[in-house]
Amino acid sequence: MSCKRGNIEEFYFVRWLEPEVSDAGAILEDVRSLKTERDDELHYIAIVGAGLKPPSDEVRASMKKNIDELLSHCRSVHLVIEGKGFRRAMARSIGTSIFLLSKNRGRTFAHDTVAAALAEAGVDDARGQRILTEAATRDLLTPA
Repeated sequence: MSCKRGNIEEFYFVRWLEPEVSDAGAILEDVRSLKTERDDELHYIAIVGAGLKPPSDEVRASMKKNIDELLSHCRSVHLVIEGKGFRRAMARSIGTSIFLLSKNRGRTFAHDTVAAALAEAGVDDARGQRILTEAATRDLLTPA
């Protein structure tokens, strides 16, 4: 399995395990369906655990190709790259560069925690904790 996916309220989570090119299409299908079902835009949160290797060039290219359509269905896109150190900072920088190529700047963000992504999306601490608890229960967060 290349990722774990699911939504909680207006948040669509993708916890990457090993990104594959084919994931982009499946994620877009989910997001399109959820937007129609909810009649509201989502906040997309992609989580890259501290131990995950950077995506291949092909996967990065598919992400770049799909970011504008993803944003047409989402209020914001948040890339959470967990971990500390130079490699993780570089990974956040690569994620940010993918977003900068998008014509939707200001709606794409890179973070080091899911809590920071929720806060950027305007979620208060109490609600954020409820969402994080539910996400952990549904295996949408990197195990501690």
